[in-house]
Amino acid sequence: MTQTLLAVFDSFQQAQTARSRLEAEGVASADITVHARDAAYDQAGTADTGVGTTTAGATPGAVAGHEHEGMVDRIEHFFKRLFGDDDRPEEAGHYQEAVRRGGALLSVDVNDEASIERVREALYAAGAVDIDSRVAAWRNSGYTGYDRNAPAYTDEQIAAERKAFPVVEESLEVGKREVNTGGVRVYSRVTTTPVSESVELREEHATIERRATDRPATAADLKEGSVEIRETAEQAVVAKTARVVEEVIVGKESSRRTETVNDTVRGTEVEVERVEGTVPGTRVDEAGKKPI
Repeated sequence: MTQTLLAVFDSFQQAQTARSRLEAEGVASADITVHARDAAYDQAGTADTGVGTTTAGATPGAVAGHEHEGMVDRIEHFFKRLFGDDDRPEEAGHYQEAVRRGGALLSVDVNDEASIERVREALYAAGAVDIDSRVAAWRNSGYTGYDRNAPAYTDEQIAAERKAFPVVEESLEVGKREVNTGGVRVYSRVTTTPVSESVELREEHATIERRATDRPATAADLKEGSVEIRETAEQAVVAKTARVVEEVIVGKESSRRTETVNDTVRGTEVEVERVEGTVPGTRVDEAGKKPI
């Protein structure tokens, strides 16, 4: 089932850019139609097929009355073919109003339902406007509905209506980076520490004891002989043994923390204030704000 998607662009050039984007997406050129007050000229000075035509040598943007009427007729014929005579929705008039105000209407026939979303994204990427928001802005300026007898906007009117007031909104982007916060450096060196230990040493000494006696001598007492007694002493012997009593392990571990960043972002707001006019022949109060 073929479905027709409609998109409004602020200029004929934007609509042509959208046409090129759709063709690059695989949409046939014959399925794309652009209606606009400005026509693209070929070398002969005539307009391309599928857009509002303009006489050779005319200046784009300066639409004569009969040319505007021809454009209106072509768009109405398009919507009649699309919706019929009786079931034309109110939105169709909004699209015609967009063209009257210098915009361009692009229609694309999509035969594959699966491609509708892809085509819609391509249109928005090419600069298609939100028609509902645009109509709401028109209504704030007094627009009540499309009038086919209303003249086309002049270049001055188009420029005045499209004077842009940017709405700026800053966004806060918080990222993270790795910084050097210090660390540890470990040295290993030999140290000397005075120590003292007590040890008990044993010594053996020879003793000589003389004692008085009075007895008869025997033959054994008259024999020669000798006895040798050796003296001993213990000395302290020092030996050192190195033992590992502790290990210092050097490494690192990671931890996470959540930091809340508080800042301010700037933006602009555009306020629309309706300025009341004065009716000729009426008198206003001293403040000049309302009729008396």
